[in-house]
Amino acid sequence: MIVDRTRRHHPVVTRALRFLLDGVARTRTDAADKSRLSLVVEQHFDFIWRLLRRLGLRAADADDAAQQVFMIATQKLDAIAPGSERSFLYGAAVRVAANARRAASRRSEDPGDDVEHIATGLHPEQRRTLDEAWALLDELLERLPDELRRVLVLAEIEQLEVAEIAALEDVPVGTAASRLRRAREAFREHLKRASARNPFDAGGA
Repeated sequence: MIVDRTRRHHPVVTRALRFLLDGVARTRTDAADKSRLSLVVEQHFDFIWRLLRRLGLRAADADDAAQQVFMIATQKLDAIAPGSERSFLYGAAVRVAANARRAASRRSEDPGDDVEHIATGLHPEQRRTLDEAWALLDELLERLPDELRRVLVLAEIEQLEVAEIAALEDVPVGTAASRLRRAREAFREHLKRASARNPFDAGGA
């Protein structure tokens, strides 16, 4: 099982919120819009950023893409039913991530130092182990078909229930469960073949 309970509060959250609220201020006079948008960003920014990362974007690209997702939400705010904000943002993030990955592929970028460094107070050796683990995780996720990759990320990293995943993916619960089962099986096979590179697998060391 892949478990990440870390909640990443990136400085870009503050910048994004200020930028988006400034945009609302220029086009709207309703204080309720500002309040709602502020709450949406605060509640969902970390989730969207992590999702974009696990869908294959570099950390810097995830910052830009997350702001793009919330800008879309700003423009569509009146059409987003209260309570459906996460579903709207999820759909927008999937599309933005796909576009960003295509653009990055055309640029043939060198990933360089694309480490998240979300943990603090760790010994250098512990930090290095985590960096290796995240890099391997992203590589293995990249090998999955998109629909399997998404459900695995939602279930194992975001710890969502199957019913929640089905709602975000807009598929029946049975379909979500089937995809998740296939995703877990495929991921285990990829991980088994990469056991020698798994920093947490003593048998593969």
